[in-house]
Amino acid sequence: MPEESASVAGGERTAGLPLGERPLLCLVTDERHPALVEVARQALEAGIDLLQLRGPGLSAARLYELATILGPLARQHGARLIINDRLDVALAVGADGVQLGRRSLPLVVVRSLCQRWGQSLLLGASVHSLAEAEEAVASGADYLLAGTIFPSPSHPGQAGAGPTLLRQLRDRWPRLPLLAIGGLSAANAAQAIAAGADGIAVISAIYGAASVAQAVDALRQALAAGSRARWQPGPPTASHNSPAT
Repeated sequence: MPEESASVAGGERTAGLPLGERPLLCLVTDERHPALVEVARQALEAGIDLLQLRGPGLSAARLYELATILGPLARQHGARLIINDRLDVALAVGADGVQLGRRSLPLVVVRSLCQRWGQSLLLGASVHSLAEAEEAVASGADYLLAGTIFPSPSHPGQAGAGPTLLRQLRDRWPRLPLLAIGGLSAANAAQAIAAGADGIAVISAIYGAASVAQAVDALRQALAAGSRARWQPGPPTASHNSPAT
């Protein structure tokens, strides 16, 4: 990749998900939101760990434009920038990784292209079942994004798999980084962490909030509660099935 590509995003990539003592919080952008960039900026200032740029209805040119804005902001606040689906945009801006799903190039092909370009990107796989996860892991996924956990406005008509899917994946791969997505909010995020997720990804829980900072803080508290429940089992720490994204 040309040298200027990495500079667009504002610095060198950092390998691996930033796993640590606290669960990860990822914001997935909402292409329909009129303040997409401003909400992302506020969320980064509030301390999210990952920012996933998603825009299935946006052109490559628009995604590139957004990535050149959001990349430096993510670096400034110590967060990773992940581009959904579009390897070309990720390489062009020097993003940290690509989130791959059913509509994407096969993971093994993406890995091969990255190696050809001499780039080391985080490759996340979106999975909806144990069978899909098996295929993703066999293909070399660096982490799994599992969902839809609870009913979600971004996937209308889909029933949530519930925390059971997360427990299945964690039992199968105890050390593989695992994020949960789908209908997650401050009311139910603890359940995802208690079931084995290393973090959550949300859209409307932040994009639909009156205060981004307060939403991030509430999610952080829920994640901490889930972590305590996971390592110090006790009574349930969150209400059941409160849908968001």
